[in-house]
Amino acid sequence: MANATFQVSSKLPDGRIFVIAGDDFASFKTHLSDVLGPEGAESILTTMATSIEGAPSFEQAVANVGAQFPNATPVSPVPQTSTPSTAPTGRSCKHGPMTKRQGSSAKGPWKGYMCPTPKGTPDQCDAIFLRRNEPEWSTF
Repeated sequence: MANATFQVSSKLPDGRIFVIAGDDFASFKTHLSDVLGPEGAESILTTMATSIEGAPSFEQAVANVGAQFPNATPVSPVPQTSTPSTAPTGRSCKHGPMTKRQGSSAKGPWKGYMCPTPKGTPDQCDAIFLRRNEPEWSTF
């Protein structure tokens, strides 16, 4: 389930890691219920929703969830910026103007154009990543 939209991971005392994931919330909740039982899944989901709801920032939401699950270690997403691509050098796909995104990973900074469809859309177009030696890299 590499393209899962909803996911929770846990590390067992012996070091093994397991992942519960789903392509949408309903399938995620079903998988979570299969592992924890309906009451356990509902309890965790309610606690997480209550912790996130109304948080003024991502950081505060993570802190709220962390307070409810003191043994958890939150994983922050890779920072990225997003700007609609309207410049003449912008790219398009069959879904319309692609979104310019940039960020950094373990391999260093990256820049690219992403399909404007929501993550997980079945016919989503592949991202177009720029290479650092391309002239467009410096004008992105």
